[in-house]
Amino acid sequence: MADRQHFPSAITEAVSSNTACPDTGPKAETTNIFLLLQKNITIESSKYVFSSIVEYILILTLMFAFSAIFYVIYKSYISPVFYKKELTEVGFDHIPQGPDRGRRISRAQASRRMGSKLPPPYPNGWFAVAETRELKVGSVLSIDALGQNLCVYRGEDGLARCVDAYCPHLGANLAVGGTVRGSCIECPFHKWRFNAAGTCVSLPGSDIAPKGVSIRTWCVVETDGAVWIWHDAEGREPLWEITDPPELKEFGYRGRNEFEVSAHIQEIPENGADVPHLNAVHSSSLLSDLGERYPVLHEIIGRHVWNADWTKSDDHTSLMHITQEYKVLKYDLARIDVKVTQIGPGHVRLFLKTSVGPFYIAQSVTPLGPLLQKVIHRVYSPAYNAPVGAFLVRCEAYMFERDVTIWNSKRFVSAPAYVKTDKTIRTFRNWFGQFYSEHSLSFRDALQNPLDW
Repeated sequence: MADRQHFPSAITEAVSSNTACPDTGPKAETTNIFLLLQKNITIESSKYVFSSIVEYILILTLMFAFSAIFYVIYKSYISPVFYKKELTEVGFDHIPQGPDRGRRISRAQASRRMGSKLPPPYPNGWFAVAETRELKVGSVLSIDALGQNLCVYRGEDGLARCVDAYCPHLGANLAVGGTVRGSCIECPFHKWRFNAAGTCVSLPGSDIAPKGVSIRTWCVVETDGAVWIWHDAEGREPLWEITDPPELKEFGYRGRNEFEVSAHIQEIPENGADVPHLNAVHSSSLLSDLGERYPVLHEIIGRHVWNADWTKSDDHTSLMHITQEYKVLKYDLARIDVKVTQIGPGHVRLFLKTSVGPFYIAQSVTPLGPLLQKVIHRVYSPAYNAPVGAFLVRCEAYMFERDVTIWNSKRFVSAPAYVKTDKTIRTFRNWFGQFYSEHSLSFRDALQNPLDW
């Protein structure tokens, strides 16, 4: 308060002292007064601001700390982290900025060589088509995946269902304007209703539903925070079941990261069998890439050191064990042990053991098109390390982006120049072949799919 009281008097004294100066002319005197006023106002203002900061520094610090803590709690327990990257946001730094950058990225993708002898783009297995948290009771989602237009909805009984999008009557899209009625989906065009089995059960103006009119239904399960459908080129019932892991009952959801990737679906899980790439691509610190540009700093900044082994099972699963250590000089600051289970072509479960507790990550890979995948990682952890779990959503995303950058520009090589360290890649490709069958849509035919227009 003392500064506030003396602030006007200081200016008055400055003006008074200036009037005592020798007369050098009215214009010069006015200029001198103005400059002196400006100088004293600046000095006194600075003193006032500084004294206020000193006086209220404790309150400001507490407010900042409270805001930070509230934000961390909010993102950890109330509003899970959602980190998303569109296709053009990763791996295209080599294309300069500009108003036509989107067109140049499209041209680069169009001129990219896809490779030869690509496997079928839609293998048989379970694929995630929607987030459980986002599919509310009575809601309807329009989904384009696996070369199909789909209608995913949650009935009033709480069960998620999936049917082909188009009404067999006159072709209206059930997912665009369709309405949930009990366990049925109602067409927006003529209000025909189809039950959980896909059969037409009612229509306005008729007491009897037409016989033999139905839509295709898809087998649905919900686990790992997603709605999964079974895709099989032979029309078979699910060849394996997926159930909740015990961790989902004990852990809380901390968020997810989501990417669109321009690659064949087989290349994404193949990364797990490509053990040498871990130290080649993922050794640089998340904190800075200076170690890559200036190797002399690598040990000071820190680096990730990876060890891993991949083995196939005799069924639809494969296993991988990973250890990651973060080395600064000769010291190991953080060790992570990861058990990875690949379940079919598009489902991966990662169990992490760390010094701050366990974590669970569920990965889904869903083909949106022949060379376009949606990859999502959903993170879970116990309540006590929830803030670390929320942070892990972004850390895992930053690591995964390094792979996406490469995938978005590479081509598929059907016959690599294998070396000794690539033996697990060859084994992986033989194992993954079980998910293709006689009637799997070929890559060439998939490119003619009307969804690609």
